Amino acid sequence: MKKTLIFAALSGAFVATAHAQSSVTLYGLIDAGITYTNNQGGHSAWQETSGSINGSRWGLRGTEDLGGGLKAIFTLENGFGINNGTLKQNGREFGRQAFVGLAHDSFG
Repeated sequence: MKKTLIFAALSGAFVATAHAQSSVTLYGLIDAGITYTNNQGGHSAWQETSGSINGSRWGLRGTEDLGGGLKAIFTLENGFGINNGTLKQNGREFGRQAFVGLAHDSFG
């Protein structure tokens, strides 16, 4: 009797976790460049630059299946300088993007 009850409880737990799908993705981009400047006075300089084309960033993006075609979604994205690691967007931790929302298969 006890073995059957334990098996039923464990199999029920696995069914619940298999139904609810969730995912979290860690992503990022590092943009670094080297600039060479030369002027008429004969002076020149090499300089390492951060964010020459796109700003350097890292973020977390995720979804949680709520059932019935409905999903909870979120994105947290941080911008930073590669020269010294300082936060961009006026020092806000997730200043590039930060949102939570709902998505449905029928509506997007």
